[in-house]
Amino acid sequence: MLRTFVAVAETGSFAKAATRVGRTQSAVSMQMKRLEDLAGPPALFARVGRNMVLTARAETIVCFARRVLKAHEDMLQEFNRQGATQEIRLGSPEDYVNALLPKALDRFAVIFPNLEVSVVCDTSEALHRHVAESRIDLAVVTAGKETPIGTAVRQEPLVWVASLDHRPELESVVPLAVFQPGCTSRAVAIDACVEAEISHRVAYSSPSLAGLLPAVRQGLAIAALARCSVPRGLRILSSAERMPRLPSLTISMLRSDAARTRSLVNALADEMRTSLHRS
Repeated sequence: MLRTFVAVAETGSFAKAATRVGRTQSAVSMQMKRLEDLAGPPALFARVGRNMVLTARAETIVCFARRVLKAHEDMLQEFNRQGATQEIRLGSPEDYVNALLPKALDRFAVIFPNLEVSVVCDTSEALHRHVAESRIDLAVVTAGKETPIGTAVRQEPLVWVASLDHRPELESVVPLAVFQPGCTSRAVAIDACVEAEISHRVAYSSPSLAGLLPAVRQGLAIAALARCSVPRGLRILSSAERMPRLPSLTISMLRSDAARTRSLVNALADEMRTSLHRS
């Protein structure tokens, strides 16, 4: 509740706070109503137009809320300094590992110094099964038709990328480099070409980003990638070029309900949600 309160103070709206903490706007409103009930009068929020803004009293209470959260973080650090090593199994598509996970892992290392992280790379579809079967504890996935949303943490643009020195997108039949079947970006890229009536062929397919990049860099194909995972040395096609515009991807977080890790997973999920939202 205090984390949500601070998010409202820092973002200036319930809607933006909801995005930051990974909850719905109605859930944020309910939490803030509960906080007001606990605090008693005078009110913490005032309505200005369609927005709810902090009152002068709330601005003062935010300072105390930050102190409580900092004390909670310090306590977790102390527990972990004295505790035994704990293992967490974290899943992610390979193209998100370098783009999205470093900040979260840095945060884990500070707050949970005795944490042993085992990273599993797989497709979002497979990672959802792994979480459901408790083979991994926490996963960052792309939500799609075959993958339930889970806890949405950010929207990431999907873009076409090509070599700096070649123009494969101008070929009569556009060669595509795509991830293996079951990957959301593969289906979205192919569907976009079909809908735009652009002749295309799957020229290269790989389960990993490392397997696709050589073909793209050599000008042998173009690929549809999450913008956060586009490496240097590639060209992002503009909306004015031939290829159709692609939708944004919903990046979500899934967590296991396994009893042995539930409290740790929930704590890590809170930290990861914040890291992914800000990265």
